[in-house]
Amino acid sequence: MKLLLARLAKNKQGQVARTDEVIEAESILIGRGTDCKLHLPDPRVGLHHATIQKTGADRFTIDAPNSAMMIDARAERASLLRPGQQIQLGPYRLGILPPPDGIDVALTIELSEPLADRTIAMALAQKRTRGGLAATWLSKRALSWLFAALVGVGFLAWPVYHSLKQDHYRHALVVPLKKSITPDGAWDPGPLDSGHASFGRNCAACHQTPFVQVRNDACESCHKAVGWHFPHDTDSAKKLHAAVFSADGGEGRCAACHRDHKGVNALKRQDSPLCTDCHLDLKTRHPAVGIPNVTDFKTDHPPFKLSMLVAGKTGNDAVIRVSQLDKVNLVAKSNLKFPHDVHLAATPSGGLRSPNGMRAMECKNCHVPDETGTRFKPITMKEHCQACHSLEFEPKASQRQVPHGRVEDVIAMVNEFYAEAALLGKPIDQPDQPTQDRMRAGTRQAGGPVKSIAWVRQKADSVVTEMMEKRTCFICHEISRDATAAGTTWKIAPIAMTRHWLPKSRFPHNQHATFDCKKCHDAGKSKSSADVLIPDLANCQSCHSGSDIEKDKAPGTCESCHGFHVGGSRAGKPVILPKPNGGGVKTFKHSAALADK
Repeated sequence: MKLLLARLAKNKQGQVARTDEVIEAESILIGRGTDCKLHLPDPRVGLHHATIQKTGADRFTIDAPNSAMMIDARAERASLLRPGQQIQLGPYRLGILPPPDGIDVALTIELSEPLADRTIAMALAQKRTRGGLAATWLSKRALSWLFAALVGVGFLAWPVYHSLKQDHYRHALVVPLKKSITPDGAWDPGPLDSGHASFGRNCAACHQTPFVQVRNDACESCHKAVGWHFPHDTDSAKKLHAAVFSADGGEGRCAACHRDHKGVNALKRQDSPLCTDCHLDLKTRHPAVGIPNVTDFKTDHPPFKLSMLVAGKTGNDAVIRVSQLDKVNLVAKSNLKFPHDVHLAATPSGGLRSPNGMRAMECKNCHVPDETGTRFKPITMKEHCQACHSLEFEPKASQRQVPHGRVEDVIAMVNEFYAEAALLGKPIDQPDQPTQDRMRAGTRQAGGPVKSIAWVRQKADSVVTEMMEKRTCFICHEISRDATAAGTTWKIAPIAMTRHWLPKSRFPHNQHATFDCKKCHDAGKSKSSADVLIPDLANCQSCHSGSDIEKDKAPGTCESCHGFHVGGSRAGKPVILPKPNGGGVKTFKHSAALADK
């Protein structure tokens, strides 16, 4: 829209001077504000008094929804602009003219009601008026000293005297919250956190030494079980801790992060600067740590580093850490044969064949959340596999199953079973064995005990060999013959099923239960148990932003996944490692000294 504006002004002789200008804009704002295209600098005009805009072909309107406007001596809020109209906006008169070629709207503007000279004179006189103490008997210096003395007595001397004299406030364990305000309460900078509300006005519970910041031992006297940022389990970890944290000052002081008197829920921080203030330049400040700099989850978070169990190892040697970018070493060497795609396949007949008919399997059949909802319960043969993968070895004669454990126990049970059959003359019907290997009901082996023993050994060895090398155990386990043994025996490769891939992070599965497992774990395409199905960084970033709010994404601060204190509820769950000689389990101490491994 092009608007031709003709400004009219009269000089002292009453002669009219005209100046023209062209204004181009989609809409033209008229008012006292400096952002108005048609600026009218008069206090009787609104900041945004009216607007001229195009509403159709050769159709232009003026609107003043919140201000006074007279159009042809009638009060109007809006009107279609037509040549010949006279519009009064405060002290200004606008005249609508026929627009020349190339111009959409033409108008004149004139200040028709100037401010009275007396009003201007009064405003200037008021501006020049100055007040002060010089015309009175009061003195600035005397008042300054008086108020300084009052502040010193009321907020320093009296509180100090009261604090030193009232010892019961210093030693009482709990002081009722409704007790009257004490003089030293003037120093209270704000309400306590809800966890410290029981202290009442017993300031000395934390502030043990006057005019000294709260010391760590004051916090640790109550919070005895709170761990530091990483374990002090090695000399290098202790040295690093001494370099990073000081005992009672600087960044090592508890109160440096946990600041009380900031509200009822402000003591526990969860903002990203809690971590990034140190980690944004960690390589320069503490290069021995080996951890990259991090400032935000969305922009520069390093790729995930998975903690994977190593089969056959014990203690801290049983875990290695592998970056998800390391495609060569990112292999789960569990020594198990488990194709996810086979177990999750949806066949036309309705799933997998099982002893109870066709069965359609889902992730939740094996991955059952633990009591906390954060991790999953261990997968066991008895609970999750044996219903379909039976360990029966003579199903037509007995429902007895071999134990799921050591090879020696399997061999012993099979030998005992066939020895009992030979001794008691039990019928053994196994069509896939030669006729001479079978025993008929109610008969005994000709040739006496010697031939019976030979039959038992031959039969047991044949059955165990088939289980170890053709079916049953061979289906799921990596098995090899033990050449060092005196008789025929086998070695089953040790199992290493990693349960805690990210021990230093917190991922609550229960909070993601509304999502399909396939969104993060593409198990339906996995043909080998060696595939690592942990989602990568990009997968998490598709739903979680960094510190900044993004549309359709949940904000992700450091505290969303990590905790500061070792052993804390948000610090993840340590890896459970086997102890040497089968002595139970131990936890993997993921200290900063091991961060670069």
